[in-house]
Amino acid sequence: MINNAARSLLCEQFIANNTIDPELYDRYVVKRGLRNSDGTGVMAGLTNICNVHGYVVNEGEKSPIQGQLIYRGYNINDLVSNAQKEDRFGYEEIVYLLLMGDLPNREELTAFKGMMAENRPLPDNFFEDMILKAPSKNIMNKMARAILALYSYDDNPENRSPEYEMATAISIISKLP
Repeated sequence: MINNAARSLLCEQFIANNTIDPELYDRYVVKRGLRNSDGTGVMAGLTNICNVHGYVVNEGEKSPIQGQLIYRGYNINDLVSNAQKEDRFGYEEIVYLLLMGDLPNREELTAFKGMMAENRPLPDNFFEDMILKAPSKNIMNKMARAILALYSYDDNPENRSPEYEMATAISIISKLP
């Protein structure tokens, strides 16, 4: 897993870029997903991570536009184009952007790639047991099932501390490719 100092640093950055002022839910009358005002229900709601634009409102009229997907203020087309122009993979860089809120500098990206490389190996026999022995024509379903199965391999799966959640997120994301 990730060493404690690196995990704490990432966790601080994660919290700084992913905390939404609770007052905003009331000010903009945003229901927290399926949550009721007393906190019961399913959590979802406001996000700082992604925005999808599919229309503009001009003098009260909605007009469709070519769709745009914006991650943390960056158009996904720009992120992909830059990676292609520079003939590099962008997976770790985009993961860092989504988790931390900013694009990494060279040093941060190198350290993050190292963390992901440490977390990339699957548990013993996982590939054979979860993937080869139970094939599926639906890759997304298969990936979801595999991620759920990783819960069984976690020594402390109910730990909800920000540091542990960050380490778990990096561990799972590292295994996806």
